[in-house]
Formats: sequence, C-alpha cells, structure tokens
Amino acid sequence: MLVLLLLHLAAALAAPLLVRRWGPRACYPLAVAPAAAFGWALTRTPAVRDGGAVVETYRWIDQLDIDVALRLTTLSWLMTLLVGGVGALVLIYCGRYFAADSAGLTRFVAVLVAFAGAMLGLVLADDLLLLYVFWELTTVFSYLLIGHGTERRSSRWAAAQALTVTTMGGLAMLV
Repeated sequence: MLVLLLLHLAAALAAPLLVRRWGPRACYPLAVAPAAAFGWALTRTPAVRDGGAVVETYRWIDQLDIDVALRLTTLSWLMTLLVGGVGALVLIYCGRYFAADSAGLTRFVAVLVAFAGAMLGLVLADDLLLLYVFWELTTVFSYLLIGHGTERRSSRWAAAQALTVTTMGGLAMLV
C-alpha cells in the first residue's frame, strides 16, 4: 500500500516535466498510478471478501511511538477501487480534454495526481493522525483543483468555500 502512495507521489512530482514535454498526452502515463491502485485492489479481493484485512505498518516517529498504519478492509477495498478507477478515468479524459496550450496545465495535472494519492491515503489510513494528514492534503489539493481557473471570480470563491468547509470538517474530525 505504501508503494502505491509513493507511486502517486512520484507521478505527481514527474507530472510537470512530462506535461512540458508531451502536453496533455502526459496524462496517459500518469494515469498508471491510480490504475495501479485499482488493479492492486482487484488482486486483494480474496483477502478482504469475507471480512479479512490486509495490513501494513511502518515506523514513522519513534520518539512518539507513531506508525504509518495502512489497512485494506472490505469498505476501503471498495473505496480504493472507486478512487483508483475514477482517478485513472479522469486523467485519461484530461489527455483529450485539454489543449496543448492550456493555461496552468502542468500544475493542474500534478495536483490532480497528488489529489488521487491523498484520497488513496485517506481511504487506507488506519491511524487517526495519518487520517488527519491525508484529510488535510485532500483539502489543499481540492482547493487548488477547484480554483484552477484563477482568472474567474466564481472559481476563486468556490475554492475558498470548499477550503472552509473541508477545513472545518477536518477540525471537527480532529476534535
């Protein structure tokens, strides 16, 4: 599971380079990250079908005894299929939707891949602190995606509203 999250991170970091080189067609290879999550979840179907779980735990902060705990259960399996499948389909659609000279395309595609990775982390998190970190990452990335059209006032307003609502939700969850 950690490998899938790192794959999304690597894809998001590589996205600006790929988009500058290939334009919107870079969305096709970048769709591999969410598609890999979808495929991985499909291969884990027998493990979670009857209420089982797939668990990964890694040491994160030794002094505070905090681990990166990831868990795939039946519900998170379903959500992983949803996040991976929709993420891959949206990126494939973006490959044909955007023109090569679209303003802010490099940032948009990088943020979209990062958002898919943050959503995957949110679905797989098995620790409250990790859940909160991924929630806040989705908050920031959704703000950037919604406010992509910075020249439009309505876009900026909708992004600010989404930021406010998701931040309040995150604070409520933390409390």
